[in-house]
Amino acid sequence: MIQQMNLFNTTPEKSGFRLDYMEIYNWGTFNNRVYRISPQRCNSLLTGANASGKSTLVDALLTLLVPLKRQRFYNQSSGIEKKGARTEESYVLGCYGTQQKEGSTETITLKLRDRNARSVLLASFNNADGKVVTLFQIRYFIGQELKTIYGIAKAPLEIGKDFAQFDSRGDWRKQLEKHYNAFSAKKVIDFCNGPYAYAEKMCLMFNMRSNKALTLFNQIVGVKILDDLNSFIRNNMLDEEPAEEQYTELHDNFHNLMEAKINIDKTREQINMLKPINDNADKLHAIDQDIRQLEQNKSIAAYWFASRIVTLSEKKMAENEKELQKQNDKLKDLTAQLEELNRQRRKIEADIDNDEVSRQIASLTEEIKRLTKERDKRTLKAEEYNKIAAALELPPNPLKDDFEKSRKRAGEENLDRQGELEELSEKLRQEKNKADEIKNNLEENAKIIKDLEKNKNNISGRVSEIREEILRHTGATPDDIPFIGELIRVKDSEREWEPSIERILHNFALRLIVPEKYYHTVNEYVNSHNLNGRIVYHRYQGFTPLKEMEINDDDDNRLIRKIEFKPDNRYVEWVEDEISQRYNYACVDSLDEFDDYSEKAVTKEGLIKSVGNKHEKDDRRETRSRDNYVLGWENKEKIAFLTKEICRLQDELKDNGAKIKSIEERQEGCRQRISLLNNLLIGFDDHEAIDWMSCAQAIEELEEQKKKLEAADNKGQALREELKAVEAKVRAMEKDKDITNITIYNIGEEQKDLSGKRLSYQEFVNKIGVIDMLDFEQQHPEMLEIPLYSLENRRNAFYTYLENTLRSKSNEKNDLEKKVIKQIMKFKRPSKELAEKYKDWNSDVSSLPDADNTEFIEEYQKLYSKLKEEDLISYENDFNQYLQDTMNIKVNSYKCFFEHWEADIDKAIDHLNRSLREIVFNKDQGTYIQLTATKKQNAETKEFCSLLRQAIPNVHEVNSTTDGRQRHFEEHIEPFMKKLEDGQWRSKVTDVRSWFTYRAEEFYQATGSKYKTYESMGQLSGGEKAQLTYTILGSAIAYQFGFTESGLESSFRFIAIDEAFKAQDEDKARYLLDLCNQLHLQLLVVTPSDNIHIVENNISFVHYVERKGDESVLYNMPIVEYKEEYKRSKTS
Repeated sequence: MIQQMNLFNTTPEKSGFRLDYMEIYNWGTFNNRVYRISPQRCNSLLTGANASGKSTLVDALLTLLVPLKRQRFYNQSSGIEKKGARTEESYVLGCYGTQQKEGSTETITLKLRDRNARSVLLASFNNADGKVVTLFQIRYFIGQELKTIYGIAKAPLEIGKDFAQFDSRGDWRKQLEKHYNAFSAKKVIDFCNGPYAYAEKMCLMFNMRSNKALTLFNQIVGVKILDDLNSFIRNNMLDEEPAEEQYTELHDNFHNLMEAKINIDKTREQINMLKPINDNADKLHAIDQDIRQLEQNKSIAAYWFASRIVTLSEKKMAENEKELQKQNDKLKDLTAQLEELNRQRRKIEADIDNDEVSRQIASLTEEIKRLTKERDKRTLKAEEYNKIAAALELPPNPLKDDFEKSRKRAGEENLDRQGELEELSEKLRQEKNKADEIKNNLEENAKIIKDLEKNKNNISGRVSEIREEILRHTGATPDDIPFIGELIRVKDSEREWEPSIERILHNFALRLIVPEKYYHTVNEYVNSHNLNGRIVYHRYQGFTPLKEMEINDDDDNRLIRKIEFKPDNRYVEWVEDEISQRYNYACVDSLDEFDDYSEKAVTKEGLIKSVGNKHEKDDRRETRSRDNYVLGWENKEKIAFLTKEICRLQDELKDNGAKIKSIEERQEGCRQRISLLNNLLIGFDDHEAIDWMSCAQAIEELEEQKKKLEAADNKGQALREELKAVEAKVRAMEKDKDITNITIYNIGEEQKDLSGKRLSYQEFVNKIGVIDMLDFEQQHPEMLEIPLYSLENRRNAFYTYLENTLRSKSNEKNDLEKKVIKQIMKFKRPSKELAEKYKDWNSDVSSLPDADNTEFIEEYQKLYSKLKEEDLISYENDFNQYLQDTMNIKVNSYKCFFEHWEADIDKAIDHLNRSLREIVFNKDQGTYIQLTATKKQNAETKEFCSLLRQAIPNVHEVNSTTDGRQRHFEEHIEPFMKKLEDGQWRSKVTDVRSWFTYRAEEFYQATGSKYKTYESMGQLSGGEKAQLTYTILGSAIAYQFGFTESGLESSFRFIAIDEAFKAQDEDKARYLLDLCNQLHLQLLVVTPSDNIHIVENNISFVHYVERKGDESVLYNMPIVEYKEEYKRSKTS
C-alpha cells in the first residue's frame, strides 16, 4: 500500500538528499587539476560568459546522474548534442575546437589531452540525517577504447585524496576498498558492473520509483515548453511496465509448446517413414527364417531320402529273395514238361516226313510264310511312302516309272529348299542382331532417364556414377562438385547451333569442378579406387578475373555469345573464363567465312577447325543424336526426347519381333519340307521296297496249290492237326519259360541294383550320423507313402522344389533389401523440405548405420519402437502439460499483467493528482491542476485485447470434447502468438499507457468546481504553456523522485536547470522558482550573468566559470560576496 505524504510537510533542511559538492578532473576544458562546486545542500548559481564551460560542468553532472547514454543529451542549452558534437570521449580528451590543416581543406580537432589521460567525475549528496551518497566515475583509454568504472560510496570521497593513485593494474581500487570497507560491517564503497547496475543502485539509494526519474532529471536540465501534454504524461509521469519481459516469458512457454508440437510432428513423420522399414525388416526376418528352414530341410531331406531308400531297399531285397526261389522252382517244372512235348513233336514230325504229300504241303506252307512277311513289310513301307508323297503332293502307290519321276522331282526341290533355308537363316541372324541392338538401346535409354531424373542434369552413364561415388565419399552435394556441363546451356535463340556447340564442349562439359574444401578427399578417393571408368576434374581455388587483361571480343558469332550460364553459381566466372580462353570458336554460316579464320571456327553442319590447322567432322549417329547432349542444368527436354525415342524403339522392336516370327515360321516350314524330301530320297531308293502287290499275287497262287494237296491227303491231315496241337503247347510253355527266365533275370538285376544302391546310400547315412527326422516327417507326412521306385524321382523333385523356393526367397529378399535400402536412404537423407522443417533430423539419425548394409536394420526397428512406444508418448505428455500451463496459467497471467497495469495507471494518476492538489497554479484565481486518463484504444489495440480475451479458454467448453484443448490452441492461442511475433505491432499494443488519452483540468481550490480543461498546448499562450509545463514537471518530479513515499528524508531533492529563463518573462521564471521552493528542491541554476537578478534572492552560492585561453577555470563564492564584487565592478 502506497502511503500518501504531504509534499510540504518537511522543512528544507530535512528534505532528502541534496548536492553537497561535485568535483571534476580532466573533463572538457577543465584541465589537469581538480575543480569543485560546493552548494552545501543549498540553491546555487552557475554562471559565466557564453562558451566559458558552464554546459561542460552541467554535462559532468548529467553523466554522473544519467549513466545510460541513450537517456541523456549533452549541451542541451545549445542543442548541439543532437548533432553528436560532444561525447564522453571528446570530454575526456579535452576537445575545444578545430583547425584547418596547413595547405589542405581538411580540419583537425584540437585537444588538451591524449589517450594516456584519465578523467574522474564525483558528486557527493547527503541528507539531514547525515547519510551520504557519493557517485563517482573514472574514465581511461585502453588502446583506442574508452573504459569507464562506475562506483557509489556511502561516504564523502574526494578526487585528490581517494583517486590520486589511479593505475591500470587496479591496485588503487584494492587500496580504496581496503581503506573504506575493511573495518565496516557493510560495504561503504561499491563498484558497479556497468551503467545499468550503477543506475539501479542509485535509484534504490535515492528512493526513486524507477530509472525514469533519471530520464526526467535529464529533461529538467534543458527544460523546454511541452509540445504534447498527452505524450509527456504517458512517457514521463507513468511507469513503463516490463511488457516485453512478460511477452518473453509467454513466448518461452509457447516456444516450449511449439517445440513439443514440432517434436510430435517430427516423431510422427519419422514413425511413418520407419513403419515400412520396420514391416519390411520383419518380412526380411521371416524370409531369413524360411531360408534357414529350407536349407535345413535340404540337409535333412538328403539324409531322410538316403535312409528311406536304404530301409525300403533292404525290405525289397528280402521280398525278392523269396520270389526268386519261387521262380526257379517253376522253371524246373517247365523245363521237364517241355522236354516231354518236344519228344512228342519230334515223333509226329518224323511220321509226317515219311509222307510225300505232307512234305509238299510243308514246303508250300514255308514259302507262303516267307512271302507273307515280305508282303507285310512292303505294305508298311508303301504306307510310309504314301504319307510322304501326299505331303509332297506326289502320286501315291506309283508304278516304277512314276516312282523314278517323283524321286527326280524331290531331288531338285531339295536343292532349292536348302538354298532358301540358308537365305532365311541369314535374314534371321540380321533381324536378331537388330533386336539385340534395339534392346540395348532401350535399356541404355531407360538407364539414362533414371540417372537424369535422379541428377536433374543431362549427364548420365559411368561418368555420372563416378561423380555419385565421389559425393558419397566426400559428403559433398552436386552443387559443391558440379559437372561443368551443368553450368552451361545453349540459348533458346541459338538452338540451330546446338549440335556443333555440343560437339565442341562435350568433353569439357563432362569434367568436374572440385573446390579446395574437398580437393584432398577427392584425390584420396580417386587414387585409391578402381573407377572402372574415366573422370577428369579441375581444382577450384577461387577465381578473380583479370579484367584489365581480358580481350573483349565483340563478335556476335562467337560461341560464348550463343550460350548462357547458370545464375547465382560461384563457379560460373571461372567456367566462362575457361570457355573464353579455350573454346570460344567462331560460329560461321558459310565456308567463305570459315576460310577467313586461321583457327577455332565451326559451321552449323559440324565442320570444326581447331588449333594447328586441324579439321574435323564427326557425323556418327552417337555424336549427333540429342540423347548424347550433355549441356544444361535442366533435363526435361532430354528426358522428353529419350522418352519419345523409347516409344519409337519399342515400336521398332515390336515390328522386328513380327519379322523374326515370320522368318522362323518360314524356316520351320522349309525344314519340314526338306525333312520330307530327305525321307523320300534316302528311305525309298528302290521301287521294289514298296511293291507289295507282286507278293500278294504270289501268295494267292501258292495258297491255291496248298488247298488242292490238302484235299487229297486225309492221313497227313490228321498228323498235321496233331502236330499243330503239340506245337501250340510247346510255344505256350516256351513263352511261359521265357517269362520265368526274364523274371528271374530281372529279379537278379534288381537285387544287384538294390544292393549297390543300399551300399551307396548306407555309406552316406553312416558318414552323416544319426539325425532326428521326426519334425521333417511330421511336416511332410506324404513322403512316407512314396514307394521305393519313386523315391529318387521324388527326391529330385523335392530338391528342385527346395532350390526353386530358395531362389525365389533369395530373390524376394534381394528385392526387399533394395526397397529397404531406398527407404533407409530416404530416412537418413531426408528431403530438403523435411531437413529445413526439422533442423535436428540429421543429428537424430547420424548415429544410425548406413543404408548399404541391412545387417544392422534392427537399429532402425529399435528406433521405431522407441519413437512409437516412448518418445511420442513423452512428447505428447509434454505438449499436453505445456498446453495446460499455457492455457490455464501463462495466458491468464499475461492478461492479468495488463489488467494490473491499467489499475496502476489509475493509482498513479490519483497519486499525481494528490500532489497537484497542493500546488497553487493560479494565485489570482486560486486554482490547482488535476490530470485525467480516458481510455481510448485504436483498432490495433482493440484487436490485441480481443485476441487476448479469446486466448483465455472456457474451461467447460475445452473440456467438453477430447480435442477441445488442441482446437482452442490452434484456433486462438497460436494465432495470437503468431500475431505477437510482429515486434513493431507488439510494441504498439502492449504499452498500456497508450490505451489512454491524458489531459489536464484546472479546478477552483475554494469550491472544487472545474475552471478549464487543457487537452493540447496549442490553445495556450506562451506564458500559460510555461506555467502548465512547470506544474506538470513538478508533479512528475514529486512522483518519480519519491516525494510521496514514506521516508522523505531519503528522497532525491536536487535538480539543475540550464538557461531556462532566457526566453521567459520574469513572472513565469519566478513561478518556476516558487514551485521548486514549494517542492523543497535544491536548485542549481545555470544562466548568463544578465539574468542573475531573477534568481539572486533564491540562491546561496555562485559558481563562476571563466575561459582562459584554451582552458576553463572555476571560482566559488557566497552570493553576498558575489554581489559586493559585482557592485565594485560596476562602480570601477
